[in-house]
Amino acid sequence: MWKAGNFLFRSKSIYRFPIRLFAGSQDTVEGSILEQLRGVEGVNVSKLSSKCTFKEIGLDSLAQIEMYSSLEDKFKITLSDEDTDGVKSVPDLVKIILSKL
Repeated sequence: MWKAGNFLFRSKSIYRFPIRLFAGSQDTVEGSILEQLRGVEGVNVSKLSSKCTFKEIGLDSLAQIEMYSSLEDKFKITLSDEDTDGVKSVPDLVKIILSKL
């Protein structure tokens, strides 16, 4: 039995099964978001937590858009404007990203 792409070959039968490029847990996604936020200039790192709002830490809208772009690349997802319109905190963003994985 061997794997090629997303096919599993076994003798003469072929079984097709889906492959997830990234199987993310809430902790993994949350950690990635916090890591991104630590690198943003102007963010109050002392107030950074898994429950913080973007307003509390001083994240402006331009930095927020840059963070979304970076997270899209990292998780290989697409975040539309509709997805991100109501995002005001780390838990909101975690929920959106997990729904896209």
